Amino acid sequence: MSTLTKILVVLLVVFAIAFTMSTVSFVAQSTNWRELAQGYQLEVQATDAHLRNVLASDAAEIASNRDALNAHIARIKQLDTEVQESNKAASILRADLAKARAESSSMQSTARLLAGEFKVGQAGWAEIRKQRDGLENRNVDLEKRNLDLSERVNEQTSKILVMQKYLRQIEEQNKILQDENGRLGQVRQRLSDGDLSALADARQGQIKPLTPVSASPIRGSIDEVSGNLATVTVGSADGVSKGMVFVIYRDLDYVADLEIVRVEPNKAAGKILRSRGTPRVGDRIADEARFGMAP
Repeated sequence: MSTLTKILVVLLVVFAIAFTMSTVSFVAQSTNWRELAQGYQLEVQATDAHLRNVLASDAAEIASNRDALNAHIARIKQLDTEVQESNKAASILRADLAKARAESSSMQSTARLLAGEFKVGQAGWAEIRKQRDGLENRNVDLEKRNLDLSERVNEQTSKILVMQKYLRQIEEQNKILQDENGRLGQVRQRLSDGDLSALADARQGQIKPLTPVSASPIRGSIDEVSGNLATVTVGSADGVSKGMVFVIYRDLDYVADLEIVRVEPNKAAGKILRSRGTPRVGDRIADEARFGMAP
């Protein structure tokens, strides 16, 4: 029961008592006041008892409401404490949020900076790739030119070797001719001195030359190639013997040397030595002693 209700109840009781007294006074003037007084006294007693009961009930209710109020006050204090803690937590969260926003802003700035640097890096990489492609093209061109130069060097080297062999053959032939000329000069001197026996010896073939007269050159071609072995189209019937060395050439370009290891009447086989190229079927051969005379 609220305080206003309690006040109204008390006022009603007071008004009831006043009204009762007025009624008793009025009735006493018109009727037997003693009976009325007794009746009203009983009513007053009943009303007083009722009022006391109401007051006791109100006191109990007030005590209960006070306890509830105290409980609510305690709950309010607890809630205030929780609100304060929540406010503290909210303050911490707001600080964390502000910090997170600052970090997010910093990260966004960093991301924009990195994006700019990435674009610059991409442009630089494109330029580097362009330069690399140019260098690769130049490298390919240089390698091609290097290969061409190497082939030309090999070709010139082969030609030099051929010319050196040819020069050695010419020098050997020169020496042979010089020796023969010297021998013939001696014969001529003997003839001019009237030594007819020298003429007779020359006619009978008893005069031996200082150096052996060279035989006709042996020429042929490669018939088959297998690894470092090759078969040629000339054999013992052509004057080929085991241990002879032939020169393999192609269009007067030196290719390799071939040492004969097996001889048959119409063909021979040998192993490839000092190769400057790869011998193949159809390459020409000539015996080393006559290579300078090969066409």
